[in-house]
Amino acid sequence: MIRDVLSYLYVNATVMAKEGKFISAGRWDDLWGCASPGEVASLLEGTDYFPYLSEGAVHEAQALEKAILEEFSALGQEISKIIPKGAWPIREYLLKKWDVINLRTALRGMHGGLQKEHFMDSFLEGGELNITFFKTLLDAEGMDDFVALLTGTPYQVLSEGLARYHETHNLFFLESLLDKVFWEDLWTKVLKLRGIKEFREFVEVCVETHNLKIILRAKSDGLLREDIDPFLIPECTIIDELLSTFDEEDLPGLLPLLEETPYFEPLVGAQHEYERTGSVVAFEEVLDSQALNKAQDIRRKKPFGPGPLIGFLVSKETEVKNLLAIVRSTEVDLSRDEVRESVMRKKWKLP
Repeated sequence: MIRDVLSYLYVNATVMAKEGKFISAGRWDDLWGCASPGEVASLLEGTDYFPYLSEGAVHEAQALEKAILEEFSALGQEISKIIPKGAWPIREYLLKKWDVINLRTALRGMHGGLQKEHFMDSFLEGGELNITFFKTLLDAEGMDDFVALLTGTPYQVLSEGLARYHETHNLFFLESLLDKVFWEDLWTKVLKLRGIKEFREFVEVCVETHNLKIILRAKSDGLLREDIDPFLIPECTIIDELLSTFDEEDLPGLLPLLEETPYFEPLVGAQHEYERTGSVVAFEEVLDSQALNKAQDIRRKKPFGPGPLIGFLVSKETEVKNLLAIVRSTEVDLSRDEVRESVMRKKWKLP
């Protein structure tokens, strides 16, 4: 117990100091009213993002996005160097996510038929795979060729989603496999470790919500159980009953099967929005909130161990996602009220 507390003293002191530069509630009030990248950039003065802003970031949403992500990547690399040795899975969580982010960028560029030059400079340092590798993916002549270039990496399993991708021309299948690789690898490792109980509980929530999002979206899209098996992460008992009746029940009929889980009430609360819009995004947003809520719960229960670190990392990622949502909204025809509603749904309990 004492050793655990002592090992986290320095990293917790570091992240608690950085929390002082989180975007304040008052600044969020101003940010969701922004209609241009320049307005967003001006409101980032005094935050840790500001030193990363180039002249282009004031005028172009893409350049501003990259600046925000560069700060996030640099932070991850900094924190990863001071994480206790016994918490090495948290270090992997920090670093490997950048491989996923870079691959997602490349996937979307390939899917959208963008010119290589358009996103050549979009890749970010911080992961385990070299930036040069991601740039070679841009030479692929199509999605099949792109996935073939992943042979020899953990992401070669994306080949299992190619048939569905070609049938639907929907990136959902490939991106779901990308997320599966990331979370399944972490899940497998933390299940074998005796320590880092709190981080294991956090990863468990992420695995459960990944699987639930796959199941709900698949049901909404009229897919069969056999269609989604390749995308689900195993060793997740919470979905057993859902899968046993998947082909018989409609989507609303699946929700009562989760009554004994922490996901039931949030999902039922989002059901009206789902019925109004017909979009499972309403369910996905409340499921995403569960990871943040779990991290904050761990923070409260383990204030002298890994709690502050886990809480900080997830809160920071939420801040970045919200900020990126605001930047992207400046390029589309959205009312400021819609932007505000979207951000507020995702803010939850930022310190």
